[in-house]
Amino acid sequence: MTLQAHVQVERGSWTLDVDLVATPGETLGVLGPSAAGKSTLLLALAGLVPLRAGQVSLDGQVLEDAERGHRVAAEHRRVGVLFQDYRLFPHLSALDNVAFGLRCRGASKAQARRVARHWLDTVGLGTSAPVRPGALSGGQAQRVALARALAPAPRLLLLDEPLAALDAGTRAALRSELRARLTDFAGVGLLVTHEPVEAMVLADRLLIIEAGRVVQQGPPAEVARHPRSDYVARLVGLNVVRGTAARTATGHRVRLPDGGEVVAAEGPEGDVFAAVAPAAVALHRHRPEGSPRNTWPGTVTGLEPHGDRARVQVAAAVPLLADVTPAAVAELRLAPGVPVWASVKATEVTLYPA
Repeated sequence: MTLQAHVQVERGSWTLDVDLVATPGETLGVLGPSAAGKSTLLLALAGLVPLRAGQVSLDGQVLEDAERGHRVAAEHRRVGVLFQDYRLFPHLSALDNVAFGLRCRGASKAQARRVARHWLDTVGLGTSAPVRPGALSGGQAQRVALARALAPAPRLLLLDEPLAALDAGTRAALRSELRARLTDFAGVGLLVTHEPVEAMVLADRLLIIEAGRVVQQGPPAEVARHPRSDYVARLVGLNVVRGTAARTATGHRVRLPDGGEVVAAEGPEGDVFAAVAPAAVALHRHRPEGSPRNTWPGTVTGLEPHGDRARVQVAAAVPLLADVTPAAVAELRLAPGVPVWASVKATEVTLYPA
């Protein structure tokens, strides 16, 4: 059994059009820039936003078929949702918040509370059963909301930025706990996030959405190695350009649409992506001498801390990110507007089919 969906939703002049398949036990991470359609996809799967076209089926049951006018109401779908703001009922205790979904599905008060208490114990909040949300910390509220989503035994668990409302310290601790819950979850998990680390840790497979369309999908390691759009490249920290590669006596030359060129030591021919790690980009105040087969004049357009280094943004024939040491920033007097030369060895350029 599986989740199969073709989701088309219209929002004014903008359209979300996404196909996806996920299997039980799998967590699908949905990434994309702001307004890409991530949360709209989640709301459509939950039944909170109607489809303009398409179909959603779960475990062989058709939840929605726009062409036939068939639609199962949100409250009758075996779907659990964990929203970014948790949406706990302020007038109910933690126990009754968790029991709420079970009561809506016809369980008696005693039965719902028994199951709810089990889930509060599971997430480490058994002693907080009588406490109302206003007296809970952010991390505790997140655990209650997760328990409420899991208590009715959903077949599809939808998580919309589940850790975004937490401070950095709490987020790191709960990320590991959430991973454990998702590993034990027998249904399909779908995680909407804008944090690449969160997606890499929690998801088995990634779905990248830009402007309402899927631009890339696959295991996290594969997406990180071979990004297929500028957004994905920046997300995983790589410089990536697309062009046409041809073998020459001096290496593989990749011609870019705007006339620029990148040289790689080896790789496929034809339509390719060329990827370079920021750490492989060297910056100079004057044209470098020696062996680099890729050199471009440019201008520094941005500079920000990046771990124990500085990440420098350079506008050139090939736009680049370069990671340099603080000593290099001082020595080269790097700042926005400063002219520089960037160089990359051909052996540091990775080519893969577009």
